[in-house]
Amino acid sequence: MRELTLPLPESVAIEAGRANRVTHFILADSLSEMADCVLARAKESGGASAWSGGLTNAETARTMRGGDLSRVGPSDALLARFERFAFATPTKAWRRDVAGAVPNVPAFLAGHPQTMRRRVRLTSAGAPLAVIVDLTTSQGINARDIEKRGAAILALVRILSARRPVELWAGAFTGADGDRNGCAMFARIDTAPLDLARAAFAMVSPAYPRRALYALARTKGFSGGWPYGSGDASRRFLESILKPAFPAMGDVLAIPAAHESDAIHRDPVAWIEGTLAALDPAAAA
Repeated sequence: MRELTLPLPESVAIEAGRANRVTHFILADSLSEMADCVLARAKESGGASAWSGGLTNAETARTMRGGDLSRVGPSDALLARFERFAFATPTKAWRRDVAGAVPNVPAFLAGHPQTMRRRVRLTSAGAPLAVIVDLTTSQGINARDIEKRGAAILALVRILSARRPVELWAGAFTGADGDRNGCAMFARIDTAPLDLARAAFAMVSPAYPRRALYALARTKGFSGGWPYGSGDASRRFLESILKPAFPAMGDVLAIPAAHESDAIHRDPVAWIEGTLAALDPAAAA
């Protein structure tokens, strides 16, 4: 478990008009570790409800540890539509050239014309991709739409992880300190191979974000609002806000919190199509 508090990146603070704001991070190495944190710190808040997945804190924590394969089905039907995507992602390498940033001494001594090295971006089938999913939702989004959204995200992750090295983080990003600041709570889910049972529960069930993580966020002063008192800052700048807490990550696909008008739950197939096309324009063409 890692916990840290970081200032809002200056560029985000300026563009969002949110100066002197911070983000509290709670980052767990697994859903089981996040479940332990929830049970140790968060208070039970009333009985189970459909809005929060029909589970109590204890039941949610137990399923976070064991997973729920019954929630895999809705994503299965989406997989076959996207076989054509190759999902090559960019990586970096050094290339010999006549000009560059670093001298190539052996080439110079050998009289080779390419006496320098320069850094280039290559498209590689093996380049890793970090997928960070914010499962926070508008209050008006019902459990059924959360399940549709989660199934689409799970299908996307399954497609990617079958072809690319993928690092997967799933959690919630809420307000904190009376919603003046932000609280980002994310747990890593195994992807080599993909831990399908736990990934399905995290993505598809409303209980993980709305029951477990919202309860944990209340220990950081979550009052039911969006981070930084802004309805869109965490969605617009999600990758920029999160990256300082994940310094080792290279290329990132950050999926922001859900609003009622989002395409993910309204048209999951079109959303997956568009996201994959953005990752691999050549395959889309």
